[in-house]
Amino acid sequence: MADLNSPSNPTGAAYSETDLQGVAEVLLRHPHVWVMTDDMYEHLVYDDFEFTTIAQVEPRLYDRTLTVNGVSKAYCMTGWRIGYGGGPKPLIKAMGAIQSNSTANSVLDQPGGGDRGPYRAAGFHPGPQPKLQGAAGPRRRLASTGLPGLFCPRPEGAFYVYPSCAGVIGKRTPAGAPIANDEDFVRYLLEETGVAVVHGAAFGLSPHFRVSYATSTEVLREACARLDRACRALSS
Repeated sequence: MADLNSPSNPTGAAYSETDLQGVAEVLLRHPHVWVMTDDMYEHLVYDDFEFTTIAQVEPRLYDRTLTVNGVSKAYCMTGWRIGYGGGPKPLIKAMGAIQSNSTANSVLDQPGGGDRGPYRAAGFHPGPQPKLQGAAGPRRRLASTGLPGLFCPRPEGAFYVYPSCAGVIGKRTPAGAPIANDEDFVRYLLEETGVAVVHGAAFGLSPHFRVSYATSTEVLREACARLDRACRALSS
């Protein structure tokens, strides 16, 4: 099975329509391969990027595509763990048989995400939250440009940046400890500055680390300043 996550965790990078056309051309030559597309961050895209999913790009893949999504991110309902999937009926039936015997939802979960749920009563409306969408763009720019000395591509979506810390590998902390890899670097950041990030090896790609900007602008600005000071304190 080919697994697509766009926009992606941990990088925030997303597949354009052209990118997906190239992937689809390969998949059409391999009819035994199914596709699972994780569209959790579909509403969290920026600038002029347009979200596209592979079944839209290539309808011939429709019958072997499983689309999975949920409300945790764009709907500001982190922790509710409400997810859903769409795909061929035999596959969905098999998934339902497994799920019904392994997990169960609270009676509040699905109504909570619907039109008459408690989130609606509290002023939230079904669908992506405009406040989140409006704030995330400037925070993305701050996170990707506020990390001096660290190479950080600006992602198309989600609420993460994934900087490279290759420039600090081989340096030493003020206490003399070597920074041998990205895990050493993020441990140094946590111990010396109180900033918690996730090392790239946890996602299978070093030397990078993941920064989440799903926080206030003030907190993010302070975190970037601490990262800057921590990097400057390292010695060759």
